Amino acid sequence: MDGTGKTAHALKTINYLQKAGYKCKYVWFGSPYLLSYPFMVICRLLGYTKTHRLGNGLVISEHLYYKNKVISRVWSWVRFLDIFISVNVRVKLPLLFGFTVVCDRFVPDSLVELMTDIGDTKLLGTTVGKLISELIPKSSKSVLLDVEEKTAWQRKTDIPALDYLTRRRSSYRTVGEDLRIPTVNAEAPFEVVQRDLMAKLTGP
Repeated sequence: MDGTGKTAHALKTINYLQKAGYKCKYVWFGSPYLLSYPFMVICRLLGYTKTHRLGNGLVISEHLYYKNKVISRVWSWVRFLDIFISVNVRVKLPLLFGFTVVCDRFVPDSLVELMTDIGDTKLLGTTVGKLISELIPKSSKSVLLDVEEKTAWQRKTDIPALDYLTRRRSSYRTVGEDLRIPTVNAEAPFEVVQRDLMAKLTGP
């Protein structure tokens, strides 16, 4: 979730792996948008995008695609195609060249984004949800960093509302449980979290 220290821990992890002799590549996976852009423009024109202007001047957008069943269904498949392309080009291709790839966000994050966009907490039980989750390389290891909503709210300046974090945290925990992703409590001091994270990544 936002505010858990993902980027700092990803970079620290790369430093650890490089010192251990691994050839590493850092990938900020984010939410890949390529084929999605035209669809997003149409949905914005149709009024299915809400803009939030925060107190600090930042402007962020929220997709309200869950308000239309057709849009939700099409968006799910458009997202699958974009995630498929991004995983193969940015992650699986470097793996073929012998890199250890450390992703700051990855497929589970994209699943949470999609669950939020279309309002479907049971996405992983659908055909498109299963196809997206199967894009995760079999050799990969994922760790879910978790913090209380109020902690994330205090750490981040680009969050529209506390209830937004509550919904996202719930979705992250659902995805984590369904995909059997181990969780690390990121409320602890940085070095403690990093130690727990590495134990999860290097363990059996």
